[in-house]
Amino acid sequence: MRVIAIACVVAALGQGALARDVALVLDWPAAEAGTELGAVGGQGTPPSAELVAVTRDSAGAVLTTLRQPVSVGTPEVTLSLPSLSRQATTLHVGALVAGRFRLQSARATILGGQPPDSLSLSAVLTASFTTDYLCDTGEEIALVPDGAGFVLDGARDKRFAPSELDGRFTAEDGTIANRIPGLLQLESGEGVLIETCQPIPARPILPLTALGPLEDPAWRVDIGLDGSLLTLPTDAAVTPPDAPAPRVATTITRQSDDALRFEMGVHRLLVRRAPCTLPGVDMPYPLSASLTGPDGAFPMGCAGNPLRSLEGAPWQVTHLFGAAVPPADDGANAFTLQFDTGRVAGRTSCNRYLGRAAVAGARLEVRDLGATRLPCPTNLTNLETRFLDALEAATGILRLPGGGLVLYAGSTAILVAKH
Repeated sequence: MRVIAIACVVAALGQGALARDVALVLDWPAAEAGTELGAVGGQGTPPSAELVAVTRDSAGAVLTTLRQPVSVGTPEVTLSLPSLSRQATTLHVGALVAGRFRLQSARATILGGQPPDSLSLSAVLTASFTTDYLCDTGEEIALVPDGAGFVLDGARDKRFAPSELDGRFTAEDGTIANRIPGLLQLESGEGVLIETCQPIPARPILPLTALGPLEDPAWRVDIGLDGSLLTLPTDAAVTPPDAPAPRVATTITRQSDDALRFEMGVHRLLVRRAPCTLPGVDMPYPLSASLTGPDGAFPMGCAGNPLRSLEGAPWQVTHLFGAAVPPADDGANAFTLQFDTGRVAGRTSCNRYLGRAAVAGARLEVRDLGATRLPCPTNLTNLETRFLDALEAATGILRLPGGGLVLYAGSTAILVAKH
């Protein structure tokens, strides 16, 4: 059902918010809950850590960072945020110890300038394929391990190989990267400092869904903070229809630079950072997945949230139900869509809209769409209605080789967009 009721939300977004405290619950691993990491500043003194809080806008760009000291093992602490920009849409917090994030939160939604009242930080949420940094130039880069070296994703997009000195890496163009605990420094080949970058929380891989080919029945694994839920082809024969499926305790280890292993009782899931598609499904998954059990391997599958690849800058809609979309009076694209942490938003010819977007199994679901009701010519009002109808009808996603985006309803392409 579509709700025409977001004018008040848009107004709130334009006002920002006053300073706000957020209660943090820190779930330290047992080895770090006391002083086992070693005393600092005297016997029995807990090691020091630093809370790093990051706010981002709807395109995923970092708006602000806040750093606040905390002692390792502290179970609860108050994070004092300054007034938030009206552009802020998410809050992400991590606990940095000796240059490494030991705890992280999920990315929490900021609505109308208001952050959540509380956040939980957990060690399992630090599982990620990248180490992210924010440089003093404002550039955000992601360090992706690559053998003994690494690749810096972002504007630089360079591969660095190790040199003879520990912590020092060199790119083909001579750029030098110095990795120091809690710091990354980039220098020219002549040793001139280019920029200094500090770690920020990387986007966690959890919660994670992995699923096999959509045969009947197919396998599926849902991994969250409270363990894993396995749905296997044999379950239908042995589990009563109304019986709740048990959660399985799960441990996470790094198999290699591009792979994480999830141990779930007698089953093991291996997830690799490699694009993946399922037969007959219009959905670009970011990870490949293989599941094994006591009786051997299940068919290869995919994992991750396909919508993450769509996040960032707004998509400009060029075609709707096969017809070209006319530009706005100012020459810009009249219809846009932007995905951000489970939400979709954008503008139509005369109005703005907001809704929820998720991938359920192998289907795209856009729901709870709301739009403003500003006056609009009849022909544009009809086009707005068709656009919102297309979003609600979409079930599949296709990324074009040139970077374009196609939304499908079943096997029919109903919307085409580009950056």
